[in-house]
Amino acid sequence: METIEYRYMSLEDLEVILKIERGSNPHPWTRQNFVDCLERDSYALIQTYKGQISGFAIQTIALDEAHLLNIGVCEELRRRGLGSNLLEKVIFASEAMGSKKIFLEVRVSNAPAIQLYIDFAFKEIGLRKDYYKLPEGREDALLMSKKINRLAF
Repeated sequence: METIEYRYMSLEDLEVILKIERGSNPHPWTRQNFVDCLERDSYALIQTYKGQISGFAIQTIALDEAHLLNIGVCEELRRRGLGSNLLEKVIFASEAMGSKKIFLEVRVSNAPAIQLYIDFAFKEIGLRKDYYKLPEGREDALLMSKKINRLAF
């Protein structure tokens, strides 16, 4: 695989991130949602592939729990392992920051994402009714979690 690199997200990345977000979600986050996460010091990661922004992930960490808030890969670069690589990096960062568990929500209709999370040993632990806004109404979310081990340094 070509070189994949990571760095922290900045405000200058938002135009590209918003394009990825709009191609990933039927009710995408707004620019302000991303700005709020950056201002709150959420862990916001940019993935680059062949020198171009290919994906992003945003999570919060409180005490010993991480919450993956948003993750996306550029539409034209999907099915190349970039999403798996990005999720792997997020899990590693969670471990390094002392998390024991990661939580996330995923639309019940998003079968590719659900399978990715299952492949990484996430387990379904609940259902959030009407969690996601959609242009035509609302959709339930699966609540999933993964136990992780703290890294020893």
